[in-house]
Amino acid sequence: MESEGKITRRRALLAGGGTLAFGGGVAYVASRSGSSEQRYVPATSHTSDETSGFGVELAGRPIAGERDAPVDIYYWTDYLCPFCKKFEAETFPELGRNYIDTGDVRLVALYMPNIGRYSMPAAIWGRCVWSQVADTEPSAFWNWHSAAFDEQPNSGKDWADDETFAGVTERTDGVDRSAVERCRQERGESIRESMDPNLAVAYEARIQGTPGFVIYNRESGAVVKAVGAQPYENFADAIDQVLQS
Repeated sequence: MESEGKITRRRALLAGGGTLAFGGGVAYVASRSGSSEQRYVPATSHTSDETSGFGVELAGRPIAGERDAPVDIYYWTDYLCPFCKKFEAETFPELGRNYIDTGDVRLVALYMPNIGRYSMPAAIWGRCVWSQVADTEPSAFWNWHSAAFDEQPNSGKDWADDETFAGVTERTDGVDRSAVERCRQERGESIRESMDPNLAVAYEARIQGTPGFVIYNRESGAVVKAVGAQPYENFADAIDQVLQS
């Protein structure tokens, strides 16, 4: 676990002039033309029992990238969120290839259920899938994660239910649906409660919607925060700033 002093420093950065920002603020951004629609599966994934210097609890959360990457991206998402789907399709693959797979960044997938009545059940599906594959076949989670976003219709309404997510789970190689169902039944409430501390971190960082991001230099404490389907170029600029801070 990181020291209380580092977490206190993080809070001071958020309150003062040490915090960086995308173009002076946060914004939702429309689709980029010519974007890639391919899925991204990280070259390396891992799990951790630590609490980061930013105060994010990592236990049970999917982490893409190398353990010793100097920069963390905390990514709050919701499988019902259309802007999250944009990020996944248009920005995440390039971000992954250029920063996560190179060892510069590790991305922590977190949930902020905020779109609809099925947002929380969908988040529990995700956490249970990760718990089932984290130690044996972590790439299966990222395939499941992408497939869950693929289920969104253009209307974005009335599609998310147990049947939909059960189907995604059945179709994803390496994921045992029966094990995931047991996790949902036995651990669903504890998973729901375990989201609260990291949601509090997001709200402290003034992230109120999805997709929400904090880019954090684990050594210097430099911070960039943003909300929305930002284009790749914004992420690249922000990561480079944080790496050099």
